[in-house]
Amino acid sequence: MTGTQATSGAEFIALLEELARELAPDGPAVDDFLLRWAAVLPGEATGEPGWPGLGRQVVAALGAPPTGGAEPARGRFEEPEVDSRDGLHALLVALAADFVEMGVWDVARCAGDLGVLAGGSTRVPGSPFELEPVTWGSVAEQLLAARVYE
Repeated sequence: MTGTQATSGAEFIALLEELARELAPDGPAVDDFLLRWAAVLPGEATGEPGWPGLGRQVVAALGAPPTGGAEPARGRFEEPEVDSRDGLHALLVALAADFVEMGVWDVARCAGDLGVLAGGSTRVPGSPFELEPVTWGSVAEQLLAARVYE
Protein backbone atom coordinates (compact mmCIF):
# COMPACT_ATOMS: atom_id res chain seq x y z
CA MET A 1 0.00 0.00 0.00
CA THR A 2 1.23 3.51 -0.69
CA GLY A 3 0.20 6.81 0.85
CA THR A 4 -1.43 7.88 -2.40
CA GLN A 5 -4.03 5.13 -1.95
CA ALA A 6 -5.33 6.63 1.29
CA THR A 7 -8.37 8.54 0.05
CA SER A 8 -10.51 8.22 3.19
CA GLY A 9 -10.15 7.94 6.93
CA ALA A 10 -10.65 4.18 6.74
CA GLU A 11 -7.91 3.79 4.12
CA PHE A 12 -5.57 6.00 6.14
CA ILE A 13 -6.15 3.79 9.21
CA ALA A 14 -5.42 0.71 7.07
CA LEU A 15 -2.18 2.39 5.95
CA LEU A 16 -1.18 3.10 9.57
CA GLU A 17 -1.96 -0.47 10.59
CA GLU A 18 0.07 -1.89 7.70
CA LEU A 19 3.02 0.38 8.47
CA ALA A 20 2.86 -0.52 12.17
CA ARG A 21 3.05 -4.24 11.30
CA GLU A 22 5.99 -3.66 8.97
CA LEU A 23 7.93 -1.48 11.41
CA ALA A 24 7.27 -3.14 14.76
CA PRO A 25 9.31 -3.45 16.87
CA ASP A 26 12.20 -1.74 15.10
CA GLY A 27 10.44 1.43 13.91
CA PRO A 28 11.75 4.91 14.68
CA ALA A 29 11.27 6.50 18.09
CA VAL A 30 8.38 8.95 18.31
CA ASP A 31 10.61 12.04 18.39
CA ASP A 32 12.67 10.81 15.43
CA PHE A 33 9.50 10.09 13.43
CA LEU A 34 8.08 13.57 14.18
CA LEU A 35 11.33 15.24 13.09
CA ARG A 36 11.47 13.10 9.94
CA TRP A 37 7.89 14.14 9.18
CA ALA A 38 8.79 17.81 9.66
CA ALA A 39 11.74 17.36 7.28
CA VAL A 40 9.69 15.84 4.47
CA LEU A 41 6.66 18.13 4.53
CA PRO A 42 5.88 19.30 1.01
CA GLY A 43 7.46 22.59 0.01
CA GLU A 44 4.25 24.40 -0.83
CA ALA A 45 2.92 26.47 2.05
CA THR A 46 -0.67 26.61 0.76
CA GLY A 47 -3.31 24.02 0.04
CA GLU A 48 -4.54 21.30 2.36
CA PRO A 49 -3.07 17.79 2.56
CA GLY A 50 -6.25 15.70 2.36
CA TRP A 51 -6.06 11.96 3.09
CA PRO A 52 -3.74 11.25 0.12
CA GLY A 53 -1.33 14.01 1.12
CA LEU A 54 -1.31 12.92 4.74
CA GLY A 55 -0.65 9.33 3.68
CA ARG A 56 2.23 10.41 1.43
CA GLN A 57 3.71 12.45 4.28
CA VAL A 58 3.66 9.52 6.71
CA VAL A 59 5.20 7.13 4.17
CA ALA A 60 7.88 9.70 3.24
CA ALA A 61 8.67 10.35 6.91
CA LEU A 62 9.20 6.65 7.57
CA GLY A 63 11.52 6.43 4.56
CA ALA A 64 13.52 9.53 5.51
CA PRO A 65 16.96 9.22 7.10
CA PRO A 66 17.09 9.13 10.91
CA THR A 67 17.41 12.54 12.53
CA GLY A 68 19.21 11.58 15.71
CA GLY A 69 16.16 12.57 17.74
CA ALA A 70 15.12 15.74 19.45
CA GLU A 71 16.51 17.64 22.40
CA PRO A 72 14.23 17.86 25.47
CA ALA A 73 11.89 20.85 25.49
CA ARG A 74 13.14 22.16 28.84
CA GLY A 75 10.16 24.35 29.42
CA ARG A 76 6.48 24.92 28.92
CA PHE A 77 5.01 23.43 25.76
CA GLU A 78 4.28 26.21 23.29
CA GLU A 79 1.46 25.24 20.95
CA PRO A 80 1.92 27.00 17.60
CA GLU A 81 -1.08 28.03 15.51
CA VAL A 82 -1.48 25.52 12.69
CA ASP A 83 -3.23 26.67 9.55
CA SER A 84 -0.46 25.97 7.02
CA ARG A 85 2.40 23.67 6.22
CA ASP A 86 4.75 25.93 8.18
CA GLY A 87 2.52 25.76 11.24
CA LEU A 88 2.46 21.96 11.11
CA HIS A 89 6.25 21.96 10.76
CA ALA A 90 6.60 24.07 13.91
CA LEU A 91 4.17 21.80 15.78
CA LEU A 92 6.00 18.61 14.78
CA VAL A 93 9.31 20.02 16.02
CA ALA A 94 7.71 21.21 19.29
CA LEU A 95 6.00 17.85 19.83
CA ALA A 96 9.27 15.97 19.26
CA ALA A 97 10.98 18.05 21.95
CA ASP A 98 7.98 17.65 24.25
CA PHE A 99 8.03 13.88 23.79
CA VAL A 100 11.70 13.68 24.77
CA GLU A 101 11.01 15.87 27.80
CA MET A 102 7.89 14.00 28.94
CA GLY A 103 8.41 10.55 27.36
CA VAL A 104 4.78 9.53 27.83
CA TRP A 105 3.19 9.22 24.40
CA ASP A 106 1.67 5.89 23.53
CA VAL A 107 1.89 5.60 19.75
CA ALA A 108 -0.32 2.49 19.61
CA ARG A 109 -3.08 4.28 21.51
CA CYS A 110 -2.80 7.31 19.23
CA ALA A 111 -3.24 5.10 16.16
CA GLY A 112 -6.20 3.43 17.87
CA ASP A 113 -7.83 6.78 18.52
CA LEU A 114 -7.44 7.62 14.85
CA GLY A 115 -9.32 4.37 14.22
CA VAL A 116 -12.54 6.17 15.17
CA LEU A 117 -12.50 7.47 11.62
CA ALA A 118 -12.68 3.98 10.16
CA GLY A 119 -16.29 3.80 11.33
CA GLY A 120 -17.13 6.85 9.22
CA SER A 121 -17.09 9.44 11.99
CA THR A 122 -15.68 12.85 11.15
CA ARG A 123 -15.58 13.99 14.77
CA VAL A 124 -13.40 12.70 17.58
CA PRO A 125 -15.61 11.76 20.55
CA GLY A 126 -15.54 14.43 23.25
CA SER A 127 -13.83 16.93 20.99
CA PRO A 128 -15.23 19.99 19.22
CA PHE A 129 -13.09 19.73 16.08
CA GLU A 130 -13.87 18.12 12.75
CA LEU A 131 -11.45 15.80 10.96
CA GLU A 132 -13.07 16.13 7.55
CA PRO A 133 -11.85 17.65 5.42
CA VAL A 134 -8.25 16.84 6.33
CA THR A 135 -6.55 20.18 6.83
CA TRP A 136 -3.27 21.28 8.37
CA GLY A 137 -5.29 22.25 11.45
CA SER A 138 -7.19 18.96 11.77
CA VAL A 139 -3.92 17.02 11.53
CA ALA A 140 -2.51 19.25 14.28
CA GLU A 141 -5.58 18.67 16.46
CA GLN A 142 -5.13 14.90 16.16
CA LEU A 143 -1.45 15.14 17.10
CA LEU A 144 -2.26 17.37 20.06
CA ALA A 145 -4.95 14.92 21.19
CA ALA A 146 -2.33 12.14 21.23
CA ARG A 147 -0.12 14.32 23.42
CA VAL A 148 -2.91 15.03 25.92
CA TYR A 149 -4.20 11.46 26.22
CA GLU A 150 -1.08 10.27 27.91
